[in-house]
Amino acid sequence: MSRPAKIRKLDETVVNRIAAGEVIQRPANALKELIENSLDAKASSIQVTVKEGGLKILQIQDNGTGIRKEDMDIVCERFTTSKLQQFEDLKSIATFGFRGEALASISHVAQLTITTKVADDPCAYKASYIDSKLKAPPKPCAGSQGTTILIENLFYNVPTRRRALKSPAEELSRITEVVNKYAIHNSNVGFVLRKHGDIVPQVRTQHNSTKVANIQTIFGVAVARELLEVEHTDDTYKFKLCGLVTNANYSNKNFTLLLFINNRLVESTPIKKMLEDLYSVYLPRKAHPWCYISLEINPANIDVNVHPTKHEVRFLHEEAIIGKVKDAVDAQLLGNNASRTFYAQARLPQVDITKQALEEVIPEYSNAGNKEKPVHAYQMIRTDSSDQKLEKFNFTVNTSSANQSLNESKEVKSTIVTECKEEGQPKRLNPTKCAAEKAPNESSFFESLLEDCLPHQTSTQVENLAKPSTSYAPLDGNTKAQDVSEIENDEVEKAVSGGDSTTDEALKRVFQYLGNRDNIDYVKTIVEPGSSQDLADRHDGSKTKKTDSQITSPSKNATGETTSGSKPKKPEFKSYSVNATRREVKLTSVLKLRKNVEDNYHEGLRDILSNMIFVGCVDETFALIQSGLNLYICNTPKLLEELFYEIMLYDFENYGVMQFSEPVSLSDLAMLGLETEEAGWTEEDGEKEELANSVKELLLEKADMMNEYFSIIIDKKGMLKSLPILLDKYFPSKAGMPLYVLRLATEVDWNAEQSCFDGICRETAKYFSYVSRNDENPEWQNVTEHILYPAIKNSLLPPKHFAHDSTILQIARLPDLYRVFERC
Repeated sequence: MSRPAKIRKLDETVVNRIAAGEVIQRPANALKELIENSLDAKASSIQVTVKEGGLKILQIQDNGTGIRKEDMDIVCERFTTSKLQQFEDLKSIATFGFRGEALASISHVAQLTITTKVADDPCAYKASYIDSKLKAPPKPCAGSQGTTILIENLFYNVPTRRRALKSPAEELSRITEVVNKYAIHNSNVGFVLRKHGDIVPQVRTQHNSTKVANIQTIFGVAVARELLEVEHTDDTYKFKLCGLVTNANYSNKNFTLLLFINNRLVESTPIKKMLEDLYSVYLPRKAHPWCYISLEINPANIDVNVHPTKHEVRFLHEEAIIGKVKDAVDAQLLGNNASRTFYAQARLPQVDITKQALEEVIPEYSNAGNKEKPVHAYQMIRTDSSDQKLEKFNFTVNTSSANQSLNESKEVKSTIVTECKEEGQPKRLNPTKCAAEKAPNESSFFESLLEDCLPHQTSTQVENLAKPSTSYAPLDGNTKAQDVSEIENDEVEKAVSGGDSTTDEALKRVFQYLGNRDNIDYVKTIVEPGSSQDLADRHDGSKTKKTDSQITSPSKNATGETTSGSKPKKPEFKSYSVNATRREVKLTSVLKLRKNVEDNYHEGLRDILSNMIFVGCVDETFALIQSGLNLYICNTPKLLEELFYEIMLYDFENYGVMQFSEPVSLSDLAMLGLETEEAGWTEEDGEKEELANSVKELLLEKADMMNEYFSIIIDKKGMLKSLPILLDKYFPSKAGMPLYVLRLATEVDWNAEQSCFDGICRETAKYFSYVSRNDENPEWQNVTEHILYPAIKNSLLPPKHFAHDSTILQIARLPDLYRVFERC
């Protein structure tokens, strides 16, 4: 049976090194203790110098009160302090240090040198320590007010601990984190952190700065501009809360928490978990906030002596105090959660530069343009073989027979028109679809056609003729598909009148196949009556053949001008009138207003809107759309105002009638309008009743004109009975009607016809553009997505100023997002 081991008293050196290992775990812990000592000494400037992550050199210099010469003998011994005399003092301790273990622990695991000077001494004193003992008596030297502590070769005698530490870069990041946190909390103290030998510091904050300014300096503008200030004082539990937390606009993949309790940097798992749970309501999944929390608790209710490094504390009523902190932070977040802020850089207007101009300025441009651009991964689209393909919807017409009869051609044409109509476009042929149907066998058809009618034509010229047009004339709403052939035959007779029989027959068959009179012009460029000599010349090859650009339809060059000198295609605006019949508008003033819209619309923005995909509503003012590779945020009221303004112009005299179940008094509406803040009524304007009556009389005077042109019906008693229907299944908010009636009377110039029509259209558009978000309109998002934005996509001609006033603002690009997610 073995005997028990003998219990021995450990050597004092071993005891001290074990204790030092508990207090000083890494360079950041040593620095934290020294910074707290400097703050206790009332320092206003603290400078930290680091070499090899603090393992080789860690120096801290302050301008505090310093250490007296007679105290330097025992300053590095354990349990020597100037802040505590008896145990009861712990109940009201207000300083950082109180045990006197920091310098003693450091001297047992590193080479320690202290240089200090108090205000009354004529010079500074310098002393070196090892294992808490002085190597030699303090020596006088030159020095400034305060204390400089130099730690060299940390853990030189504890090789296991030194090997367990991470790289110097990791230790430096931990030191930087400690300095950053203390610099933010102690904004009245200037902090400087630099690497040994570097001129530019890692961290620098100004003396007597502010917390927000230091946060901006250290963590950047992205955090500083989203901060919310949280303050709360509770007399029941005797604590005070001061904090700065980010709102719901900010998020990061890492949670940053700066927690100070009684000015001491600590960690608290319950507080951290509380904040994470609270922000999970406001932020997306795996997104975290930035928080700075400072609690001042009655020293009698807190126990700071629970951990060797003092990074944890315990205090009374912990759950209740944390609940109060949660309520205070939640109240601030809830009050600032009504909106989201999007920061984006304004895009400069694009400049159209011709290729010729670029080649003159940049000679390498022409060669660079010939190189094939690589296809990047973000430009590729992942597909599934089980998905439906476009080929499924591609109709083909069998025209393989070279000697197809004229009746068969008519049947093909009728089939194309009928299919286009069944696709949901009864008023207009679908050029893309119809052209795709004819494309496979057009060449063989034209070859057989021209071999029969034009025997002298060469095969090269036949290929040029066989280029189809994708432009189709619009059909009237009452025109049936079976009447198309009769209409076309009449137009063909007019188009080919005056030619010989052979040419006439050819032109008829070309037009009946292509369905567009423009194609006759293409044939005429080669085939003209009496030009047999030209045909012979081309057949012999004696004359230069016309190029494709001379035969095909006019196209735009880089500057936007057409190659043939013709004007660009006139923009079309879709009619939204619900009336069965349509009246033609011949008023010059209305036609001028329409022309102004067409002359001033932005083609680039029109292209964005016409290809957009609706993403969702941010609120009733902003919505997100995707067009191409870009994500845009749109100002919905501005887009709707312009849309309804254009509808007012293009459906002039053709509006539907929105009849009220009960007429509304104009004077009552005017009175309600005058009571709104937007009206800006003052006593100098006169009595409200008189103004309301004048509004009623003015609109009664113009009632006939408003009824005839705008479907705004006002009876002889001054009762408003109806408003126009601008968009099917969309009805404006009743809340805006009083201000609308008031503005009709006050903002419209009734003296000139054009300005009068323009004012009425504009004010009506403003009224219709207001999308209400209340109990009367619970489905405003559905209306915005499925009624309003489809109309914007199909018809709106956006004015040029939309490109500069943030009405349509790009906030993200798919390639940029791809690069971000690629790194994740």
